[in-house]
Order: sequence, then C-alpha cells, then structure tokens
Amino acid sequence: MGKFAFYLLFITCLVSCKNDKSGYLEYKRLESKEIKRGVREDSLFFGIYMGMTSKQFYAHCWELNKKGIFTDGLNNTAVLHKMDSIELGHPASMNFYPDFFNNKVAKMRVSFQYDAWAPWNRKLYSDTLLLKVVDLYKQWYNKGNPFLKIEDKKRGVIYVKVDGNRRIIIGRADDMTVRVDYTDLFVEPQMNKEIKK
Repeated sequence: MGKFAFYLLFITCLVSCKNDKSGYLEYKRLESKEIKRGVREDSLFFGIYMGMTSKQFYAHCWELNKKGIFTDGLNNTAVLHKMDSIELGHPASMNFYPDFFNNKVAKMRVSFQYDAWAPWNRKLYSDTLLLKVVDLYKQWYNKGNPFLKIEDKKRGVIYVKVDGNRRIIIGRADDMTVRVDYTDLFVEPQMNKEIKK
C-alpha cells in the first residue's frame, strides 16, 4: 500500500471514529478502562456470583427451589424464576443457566419473556419488554457505570454495562425474548483460547 493510500485510510478511520454514533467506541474505551482497574465485581442476582463453583451453584439453586423462588426452567435445561407484574409490567419468566470454565461460573445466559406473549398480542412483544428489563436492571445494578446504549447492526439496540470484570449486555433475541448475557471479562480471553483449540 502506498503512503497516500495509507494516509487516506488513516484519515477515514479518524473521521469515522470521531463520528461514531453507535456508541460502540465509548463502550470499548469503558471496557478497556475497567479491565485495567483490575477490580472484581462478581455479584449477579439472587446470591449467584462469578467464580461460583458448579457444586455451589447447584446447591444454591436447590435451596432457592425449596423456598419456591426457583423451579425447573425451559425444557429442564435452565433455572426458572417467575416474575410478577410489579417487576416487568406483566407476569414474566426469567430463565437462566451459566457457562462454567474450570468448573466456575464465567458467563450467565438469561432470557426474559412475558407469560401471555402471543403473535397477535403486540403490547407483549420484546421491544416493550426490553425497556422494562433495562429499567429493572438499572434498579438491580444502580452502582458503578451507567448502561450505555449501542446501535448494533445484528441485534438492533443493545444496552451494555461494564463494572470491573462484569459485563452485562441486554438486547432483543426475537419478537418474544429479551436476552441478557453476563461475562467475566478476566476469564473471557482464556475461554476464547479454549474455543479456538
């Protein structure tokens, strides 16, 4: 590549980065800053946390199951927490299950959906639910950095919060479901290496 072509590429990058309206660059700067801080923020929800062993996770869920807080979730492959209309505006289901790495919780995948969702019931579509979930999460995680709104080409509007090692991403999965993904950013590079092997 000639010097002029390289210079043009560099200028184009500078202009596009300065005019980034998606919010992505702001998020990447925040993530980098939080990783460098080296602070652990492991709490997730209902006493579950990053780094919890699989044995601790199952024992904890069993205790909450006995109290009626958790039950068997989607196709018996997740844990289910039933939410009342106060939390999300209508009765809803919260299904979740972690990804373990070295036998410890490293990611948590959560899905929310309204119990009375139907294709003809537009008021219970995920675009409405998304805003309710974001509001709920702002209450649950009211300390640290705010949620950033990002325009994502694949997922549409997503909301991201990064505090220390804990990243939370909220977005629509489809017309019915809102997905929330938690990731331990300190463990993610090791997980990615394992996936590539």
